[in-house]
Amino acid sequence: MRKYLLYKNKTRLVFLVLLQTIRMFGTVGVAILINYLIDSVSLAITSGQLSTLARCAAICCAYAALLGMVIFFSEKIKAVSVKHIMLNVREGILNGILNKNISELQNTNSAEYITLLNQNLSVFEENYLKNLLSIYESFVGILIAVVFLIYINPIIAVISIIAMAIPSLIPKLFGNRLGKLQGSIVQRATDYNVEIKDILNGYEVIKAYQLDDIMRRKHIKAAAELEQGKVSSTNTMAWLYGLANMASISVQFLIMTLCGVFAVHGFITIGSIIAVTQLTGQVISPAFQLSTKFSQLKSTKPICDQILAVTQSSQHLGNASEPKEMERSMKLENLSFSYGGAPVIKNVKTQFDFGKKYAIVGRSGSGKSTLLKILAGYYKDYTGSVDIDGAMDQSCSLSLISQNIFLFDDTVRNNITLYREYPAEELDKAIRMAGLKDTIDNLEEGLDTKVEENGSRFSGGEKQRIAIARALLHNKNMLLLDEATSALDNECAREIEENILGLENITCIAVTHKLYSNALQKYDKIFVMDDGNIIEQGTFQELMEKSGAFQKLYAAGAAGSVL
Repeated sequence: MRKYLLYKNKTRLVFLVLLQTIRMFGTVGVAILINYLIDSVSLAITSGQLSTLARCAAICCAYAALLGMVIFFSEKIKAVSVKHIMLNVREGILNGILNKNISELQNTNSAEYITLLNQNLSVFEENYLKNLLSIYESFVGILIAVVFLIYINPIIAVISIIAMAIPSLIPKLFGNRLGKLQGSIVQRATDYNVEIKDILNGYEVIKAYQLDDIMRRKHIKAAAELEQGKVSSTNTMAWLYGLANMASISVQFLIMTLCGVFAVHGFITIGSIIAVTQLTGQVISPAFQLSTKFSQLKSTKPICDQILAVTQSSQHLGNASEPKEMERSMKLENLSFSYGGAPVIKNVKTQFDFGKKYAIVGRSGSGKSTLLKILAGYYKDYTGSVDIDGAMDQSCSLSLISQNIFLFDDTVRNNITLYREYPAEELDKAIRMAGLKDTIDNLEEGLDTKVEENGSRFSGGEKQRIAIARALLHNKNMLLLDEATSALDNECAREIEENILGLENITCIAVTHKLYSNALQKYDKIFVMDDGNIIEQGTFQELMEKSGAFQKLYAAGAAGSVL
């Protein structure tokens, strides 16, 4: 965690530590001023002179004002320091997430990251980060108070140091249990977020199949388990605070009694009794709090481990090679891939040449979409090689349009441009080619219309057109299409497909179930897949003449129906 504490924050933290030291020195020093003030009162009572008391009162007022200013600036700098540290941690987590490949991210429930970035980071801020600063304050306060106690009466100082060990040892008995309870809360919070995510994302299914009561029961069960975990942690903390406070108060009563005995024998003054009372409180209470804070700090270990596990991949974020634009060809050599132990792609060997158009067809489950995702860089744990212009396993710069479209909760413009600047004529051209112009013209705010969460105000076909416009605008020289027009009517799908096939200097690889003869004849090569293998390849005419697997697919597709 050190790098997050210190990154662009060293000077601020040094200044904060200095102010905290001065602040604790001043806070503990109040006891000495009280000693001076009480003794001045006693002197004024016996002598009838108020000059010493007035001078002491003026010093106390000035001291209070100065200490107030120190506390103000200390708290202000602490808030700014915590803000910068938390921003560093959040940035590190997001970098770690963004540095994962798509398959890694898909294997982790997104609720885990949502919990980490919300609830877990709040616990981290309170129980780890702010606790570290508070532990330093307590340690410095104890040290200064002990020095002042030695100055007033060394015997009482020694007794206070010994006595403070009693309440400070109690929280250590609960440290391991608190750590386990915090880990349990982290897991239960993740489980709860999973339930909420499923309810919101699966709302249509819930309503269609009348699952309201079932979802309510699942939700209340997850919520009850989360809250019970919090109660268990709170109960443990209640025992800890109760026992430690009991010991702390008992020790202070003991020291007060000893001070009374010393005063009777003339070893200390009345003012010193008040000062000793204040100073022992500055030793014993912080010592108790210090041990409690260490227990809370220890309880954050599961969260710290989770943060480090996510952020460690972000350390090499800048070392990733830039995707390479294909200039000549992409070759696949003995490409194989398994998912969950089951082979999905088996020894595929082929080549895609620059500027040509390719179609991949086959029955559902034959491996078409998986092959496309490997080309897109989704999966890296394949065997064999993907060679781009002679460079093996090099990421390829490309655009991918899939049948599952995601739209950001932003404007239509930003969903097409993806927050980059493009000339208006290029944007208009992409919109027209995607068949999106009429849709945008009918929107009251045009391109500046908000699409709402994941494009909920648009139909599936309109969302697909937005995704197509997005890919065309970004003008990559390789375009991958995975059922890119599946949500469009036949006429619109044909028009958009012909627009894409007419693009020059663009390599296009399209997975399709819709077998239109007029479109298929425009592809330079068609690949037929079955059980993870390419079993046939050639032009439309060549494959039809073979009377093989493709002809059977084409016949089954009824010249345009979905297979």
